[in-house]
Amino acid sequence: MSELALGINKRRKPLVAVVLSLIMAGLGHIYCGRIVRGIVLAFFSCMFIPLFFGVLSVSHSSVRIAVITTSLFATLVVWLIAIIDSWYTARHTTDSYVLKDYNKWYVYVILVLMSTGSSIPIAFHVRANLMEAFRIPAASNYPTIVPGDRVLANKVAYKRRDPQRGDLVVFINPESRQDKYIRRVVAVAGDTVEIKGGELYVNGVKLPRRKLSLSTLQNIKITLGTEPPAGDVFEETNVNANYKIFLAQSSQDRASLDFAKITVPEHHCFVLGDNRDLCRDSRHFGPISLATVIGRTDYIYWPAKDWSRFGRLGPK
Repeated sequence: MSELALGINKRRKPLVAVVLSLIMAGLGHIYCGRIVRGIVLAFFSCMFIPLFFGVLSVSHSSVRIAVITTSLFATLVVWLIAIIDSWYTARHTTDSYVLKDYNKWYVYVILVLMSTGSSIPIAFHVRANLMEAFRIPAASNYPTIVPGDRVLANKVAYKRRDPQRGDLVVFINPESRQDKYIRRVVAVAGDTVEIKGGELYVNGVKLPRRKLSLSTLQNIKITLGTEPPAGDVFEETNVNANYKIFLAQSSQDRASLDFAKITVPEHHCFVLGDNRDLCRDSRHFGPISLATVIGRTDYIYWPAKDWSRFGRLGPK
């Protein structure tokens, strides 16, 4: 008796192959009987995660965005190839296709669980030790970061050095340890900080500001309540760092206009929001301990507005 007579004939459906490929690259090919091709595609779709995050943890910051972009692009290309080729393969299977031993629903489930299981430890390792993603809910750092932006915090940035002036740091909110804040470091241990008439002084020197055109905000306009914030945007210079800040035309918060001189204690830094008149920062809860700093906010990986903002976030 022939194999055809013994086996079960069932033509492969292109839509099923595509759906399985969406769930896991290569699974659609296994469904179509192309197990070797399916395993190869599954391998290539996963290999970029440990490879590129391994490079990410040791490479210089100037190449990190290229590493992230390359890994995402390569993974997407492999996935698209898997989807398109599985659809083509399914369309060209014959009506006499004989189900293989591995053409069982539970085999597909096991393969997906194996693939997911191998990536979960990598994801936890990356989140705990290398990078962590955050979604920004508020306008505290407008215009650098707008509500809805998704950013990446670099957790290895301060393994060998302390935060520097101009860095955007993620830290545990000293007023509520369940929350995390992102603020700009304007002074470090040993520096004096003072605000007089809305002007920021570090070590007795007023930080220079250059007023920018409001067209700078054209593609990142936000509303507070029902109205856009009224104010001006400046480029502030702090040592070698240049970054944008927003100053409201009128402020209800006296701390944003006048703050008595203090000296930043050892193992601490003084942080301010880039939206100087709409945030809680060291003017309210004092200098933050370096022990509470989680990492440096290096990249916007999903801008809520204007995709030209995708990429590097650090000061110029």
